[in-house]
Amino acid sequence: MNPFQSLYFYALGTPLAFIGLMVAVSSVTTALAYVVGGAIADAYGRKRIITVFSVVAATSSFLYVFVFSWPWLFLPIIIGALSGIYSPAFQATINDSIEPDLRPVGFASFTLLTSIPSVFMPYFGGLLVSRFGDVVGLKIGFFISGLLGVIATTWRARNLQETHVVEKRGRVDVLSSFRGMRDAYRAASEPAKKLLLFTLLSSVATALSTIFISIYVINSLKLSPPEYGILIGLSSSVTVLLIMPAAGLVRRLGLKKAAILAALFSPLSMLAFVSAVGMTDLIAWSVTGGISGALLSPSIQTLQGNLTSKEIRGRWMSMYALVPLLVSAPFQVLSGVLYSLSPALTFVLSIPFYAAAVYVLTLIKIPSRS
Repeated sequence: MNPFQSLYFYALGTPLAFIGLMVAVSSVTTALAYVVGGAIADAYGRKRIITVFSVVAATSSFLYVFVFSWPWLFLPIIIGALSGIYSPAFQATINDSIEPDLRPVGFASFTLLTSIPSVFMPYFGGLLVSRFGDVVGLKIGFFISGLLGVIATTWRARNLQETHVVEKRGRVDVLSSFRGMRDAYRAASEPAKKLLLFTLLSSVATALSTIFISIYVINSLKLSPPEYGILIGLSSSVTVLLIMPAAGLVRRLGLKKAAILAALFSPLSMLAFVSAVGMTDLIAWSVTGGISGALLSPSIQTLQGNLTSKEIRGRWMSMYALVPLLVSAPFQVLSGVLYSLSPALTFVLSIPFYAAAVYVLTLIKIPSRS
């Protein structure tokens, strides 16, 4: 139900500025969780933290069902954000499990499997909104999402294998986690640091451009919730159809060229969005976004794995999420203010950040093999 989350916040009476604030609180909380999660992933292993906190992430969806006043939204938001502590371990596990040369195909396969539900579920969510209203319909959606999440995480817990066995375990606290990330940053290569800057700029652009999309499309462009669901499903369909060919394209073009090409579609997609006046124009936004999604996963995630060693990979996976989250938080608050002034303004201002991120990618020198 994520495509409709901000619409749910708005339907409960949340002021526009506070919607941005809520997302910012989620970002900061998630960032702190990543700090600890990355250190635990390297110091204690991956499996246990993934198992426990992925269940917390799934069950947090149920909490939205019991929210009837918008200030209480902070509770499921914060709990859901804290569950992100397992994300660095999960990303490190995927990288640990795939040989460097096979990472484009591996990440493409993972994205393919995880994108299939998003082909049809947004339309189903739109039908729920049309049938039961913004609040009740989305409560039903959150309940279904939580139920499916519990089933999926239970299955994963039964089948997940540990990829990083640590013989001597130490004590991890928040301060040592920050020091560990600092040490990992110092030990990393310059290309890895530039990739971190790319991720930072992209996250600022995303902070400005994504929070109010559902509200803008439904309230300003006057599309129905099912039509909005169709657009999100179309984007996911394009990603699903192109993800495996995209992995082959990464191998033929090389990581750098493929990553630049993928990143270029982000500002193009946003240009299509801000110039859209109806469903036909929004199809261009949806399709270009799907193409970007297909190319980004095998190229950028492969770069993240290839440019870091296994010993510091857990902490670097947390940094690739931590730093952008902290930097994007004030821009998420700003997006609410900008949207209150002029709905299209926050989307327009995201485009230069997308373009700057593309430029940073052109500066990265990729090692021949990692």
